Amino acid sequence: MDVRGKRAISVYGAVLLLVSAAGALYSARASLSYMVYHHTKFTPPRAFAGPEGAARRCEVAYRLYPYNYYLCIWIAEKCWYARYDIDGSESGTRVALAAKWCDRGLKLNMRKSQLRLLKTRLLAKGSVHDAIEHWLDYVDWHFWEPYNHAVLVGLYAEAGNYAEAMNSLQWVKGSKHYAEAHLKLQKSWADEISRPPIVPSRPRP
Repeated sequence: MDVRGKRAISVYGAVLLLVSAAGALYSARASLSYMVYHHTKFTPPRAFAGPEGAARRCEVAYRLYPYNYYLCIWIAEKCWYARYDIDGSESGTRVALAAKWCDRGLKLNMRKSQLRLLKTRLLAKGSVHDAIEHWLDYVDWHFWEPYNHAVLVGLYAEAGNYAEAMNSLQWVKGSKHYAEAHLKLQKSWADEISRPPIVPSRPRP
């Protein structure tokens, strides 16, 4: 074997060694990230000072391996469903954390129903019409799931669009979600008709 052949083998060997080292480092970071995530998920929340503390630990796991959308789903939902304090007030910090992790998860997987639903709930806090548009995009992709239409029933009812709510309710019939969706629509309609009519003020002479 000539000198050039030996040199080429040395170069290939060095490249293979670098690739192997990079792969080992990547695997180690991913494994450590999953360990932090698993430990945080199955440890009582009080050990981490509530959802905020759990989110800080998840941040560590995310920096080690930012491709685990199940991590994003878990901490986003944890912050969202724990957004109310004991006195009934809503924690803006926890809502912001839920939004942050939800957006991170959606960047990794736009089709996870948990993330799309949470994003819909977050949007509804500012604009129910934006929430409807967001959820409709998901329903178009996963049309034959009755629960998706049940969510639409609630959103349309909240927006006061009872015709569309009734149309969506038709796609929920025969499923276990029908009774709850129907009840939401009835309650929203009852609240609507119980409100006193708005009487326009007369212009002053």
